[in-house]
This record gives sequence, C-alpha cells and structure tokens, in this order.
Amino acid sequence: MGVLKVIELMASSNKSWEDATSNAVSEASQTLRDIVSVYVQDQSATVKNGKVQEYRVTVKITFHVANKSTVTKMKTKSKSHAAPKVAKKAAKKATSKKKAAKKAAAPKKKAAAKKAAPKKKAAAKKAAAPKKKAAAKKAAPKKKAAAKKSAAKKAAPKKAAKKAGAPKKAAKKAGAPKKVGAPKKAAKKGAPKKKAAAKKAAPAPMPPASN
Repeated sequence: MGVLKVIELMASSNKSWEDATSNAVSEASQTLRDIVSVYVQDQSATVKNGKVQEYRVTVKITFHVANKSTVTKMKTKSKSHAAPKVAKKAAKKATSKKKAAKKAAAPKKKAAAKKAAPKKKAAAKKAAAPKKKAAAKKAAPKKKAAAKKSAAKKAAPKKAAKKAGAPKKAAKKAGAPKKVGAPKKAAKKGAPKKKAAAKKAAPAPMPPASN
C-alpha cells in the first residue's frame, strides 16, 4: 500500500458544494500525484441579498507519498502549468530576435564571403600546385612508356614490311646481269687513233699508167 499523506484544503464554487469539492480535487491534482480519496470535512456558504452567493467546502485529500524524483517532476510540471503563456511569449521573442539578427547579418556575411573568395581561390591554387607537380612527375614515366609503346606499335608493320622486302631486293641484285658497256666505250674512244695510224701506214697510191 505504501505511505499515504493527508492535506486539508478549502475550495469554493458559485454552483454547489459538489462543484466546490471537484474544484479542490482538480487544483490539488496539478501538484499532487496518486490522489486516493477526498473527505468533505465542512460545508458553508455566503449569502447576499437573501441568496446564496458562494458555496465553500473544507476537504481532506489523501495521496501516496512520492520519492524525490517524482516530487521534482511534479514541481517542474506545476511550474510549466502555472506560466505557459509567459514561456511561449519568451520563446516567440527569442525566435524573432534570432531571425532579425540573421537578416541583419546576412549582407555582412555575403560581403565578407565575396572579399574572401579570391583569397580562398589563390590559397587553393597554391595548395594544389605542388600536388599537381608531384602527380605530373609521377605520371611522366608512364606517359613516356605509353608513347613509346604506341610508337612501337605504329612502326611494327613498317619494320615487318622492310624485313619481308629485304630478301626480294637481295634476290634481284643476285639475278641482275652485269653491264658490259664499259669495254665498248673504251673501244669507241680508241677507234679514231687506230684509223689515223692505219692511214699513215698505208702505202701511197700508185699514179695511173700512161699509154
């Protein structure tokens, strides 16, 4: 069953004692948990101009005793119930102030970003330059090797054609007849000399015989 505690409260209503009792319980439930029972100890009413103006009750409310954690939760909830409007207004004011501050700071941020943009680009280029150089150095041997391979592939058919045509040229050279024009030319050059010598050596013609 646990430990129970009893408190005494007074409540009022313009309708009836029952309504006053329910008002006492509803008010107590905002700060108390595990209400077990309510006991109406006393009832009274105020009268004005011959009519009942207000119904009043004195009640005893019994509830379970909670530990410290539940008590703190109850206190925080009671505070939130007591001033929800104030908290909402404060939150709205804070959000409106934040929005106004953001709007006011937006042009300044844009101007600062524009000013800083060239510096950022220059810094990025400087930082990227050594990396690009190192990458180019690393890639240079590979590019050279690839170029050599491509050149070798392109030159391979020509070399093969040259190798295939070499035996044919050798065969042509071996089968070609030798030119024998040189002695004839020498003979032609010596012909006039031979003719002159023959004329000198020939005997003079005999005179014709007279009758």
